[in-house]
Amino acid sequence: MRKKIIAFDLDGTLAESKSPMADEMGEVLGELLDTFQVCVISGGNFAQFEKQLLANLKADPIKLEALHLMPTCGTRYYRYELIKKDWNLVYAEDFSKTEKTKIIKALNSGLDNL
Repeated sequence: MRKKIIAFDLDGTLAESKSPMADEMGEVLGELLDTFQVCVISGGNFAQFEKQLLANLKADPIKLEALHLMPTCGTRYYRYELIKKDWNLVYAEDFSKTEKTKIIKALNSGLDNL
């Protein structure tokens, strides 16, 4: 069975932690987009993806449609839209204000018990 998608972590795999991807890696990743869908996931935000990954990616815009970006540990998902020539946020799994308050209370309670 032929693989349809290849997934990578950004930091420590495609690039050194918090550093731009090497030019050679940018070329190889661009070539990979000719054949496969590629997903890159990392804990950083989209701006970090722009600096570390997209700035050195050697790929024609049409190839970018095969690239799936999942910053913030996959809680956000971006796809390239060739017509708009820009990255589109497909989904964002953000905590609600109530959830954030509950989490902060639980953390503070845990800290109080230390």
